[in-house]
Amino acid sequence: MPVYHGKLLELKGVNCISDNHFLHVRLSFEQEIEMFWKVDEYTAENLKSVAKFDDKYRYRLSFKNFFDLTHNQGISVLTRTYCEQSEQLHFLCSEDYINNLNSIRTCNNVSELDKLVFTSTDFSPMDEPQEEEDEEKVKLNIDVAPKQHTHKIAPIAVAVFSVIFFLLFGYLGHLYLNNLGLDEKALAESIEFGTASLDDRVDLIKNDFIDSDINVLLASDDDVIIKKISDVQSQHTTIPFIDLENLITYGLPEGKVALTFDDGPSEYSVEIIDILKEYDVGGTFFLIGLNMLKYPEYVKYIHSNGYSIGSHSMNHVIMSNVSAEKQKSEMFQSMELLEEIAGEKIILFRPPYGSFNKQVEEVAYDHQYKLVLWNNDPEDWKVRDADKIFNNIKNTNVSGSIILLHESKAVINALPQIIEYLQDLGLEIVSLK
Repeated sequence: MPVYHGKLLELKGVNCISDNHFLHVRLSFEQEIEMFWKVDEYTAENLKSVAKFDDKYRYRLSFKNFFDLTHNQGISVLTRTYCEQSEQLHFLCSEDYINNLNSIRTCNNVSELDKLVFTSTDFSPMDEPQEEEDEEKVKLNIDVAPKQHTHKIAPIAVAVFSVIFFLLFGYLGHLYLNNLGLDEKALAESIEFGTASLDDRVDLIKNDFIDSDINVLLASDDDVIIKKISDVQSQHTTIPFIDLENLITYGLPEGKVALTFDDGPSEYSVEIIDILKEYDVGGTFFLIGLNMLKYPEYVKYIHSNGYSIGSHSMNHVIMSNVSAEKQKSEMFQSMELLEEIAGEKIILFRPPYGSFNKQVEEVAYDHQYKLVLWNNDPEDWKVRDADKIFNNIKNTNVSGSIILLHESKAVINALPQIIEYLQDLGLEIVSLK
């Protein structure tokens, strides 16, 4: 199992003493530990902006995160739970926060946690500072401020940081919407949701950038809007798919063919999806865990458009060459990431290089996973040429085949020709379920 499968970080509060900020967390790992994690002001204020600490909600800090080097911006996830319902809240964070979160994630035992310089279990920042405790807190690099100043400054600080957060959140949303090719006007108008045009609202809901609960967000709109949204959501059901019944699948029944894409998500994911949508055909994406951490928005784009997703392991290792424990880790970590992003159980797994053994089969059987292989390899990874990729497919018997492709520019260039050729043969291009 993955190292952090047994770790849960419940966020109990965000506290401030003078100019120092702390996350009050309860870590469940071998035992329950109450601790205070010193973080930067930027991350703390962004967390406070998305979390309301009361008796209604519980919050869990996710180990899923990524840092966008292009825009020098970190993003992490907070899961909010109420009764049996949960939702993901994304918040902006610093690179230091991500590094420290990963340090917690990779700890193998409690003694290693004790060595982390940014955490402490010796005191509670929620307590009023006492004079006799000052010396101890100085050792922990905590400045003790006079009580009277804290209450005067806090409302102003909260207001200022709230404005900063919303400006930054809007900027990040702008970047993501541009990545997905959405109209810039839709983002600007959606700040005041009621002013956005109907088509802009549909685009935003379709791509999961706003809450898709139309009964809440569109309560003031007429039935035409509700029908329009319903039409968008129902488009996903038009994608042809086939349920896989066997533990291991190499091919499909005659008359059907599957286009499968490995090694994503990547900079090519969105364009591949858009081509599949244009031709109204199926597609299945086998994604690598490390790439999911880099491009979670592309995973969401694939899934929100109704296409099938499966795991291609966490690190693209040769499964038959690693220990049983490592095999489980590679499968479970990647499945956990996919399920956290997609919000549903994922059962498809494609072992890298098609390599697996009896142990992998047993894990798949025990967890109701489906191992998906292929029987048609045009060697796109090798030739890297659109015409050669197409010709390699054309020179094979494609009926009943699962075609192995990878996310690349050459595949994008070859894809329309491949689809048209398969359709001319009267084949149904399906997604795998």
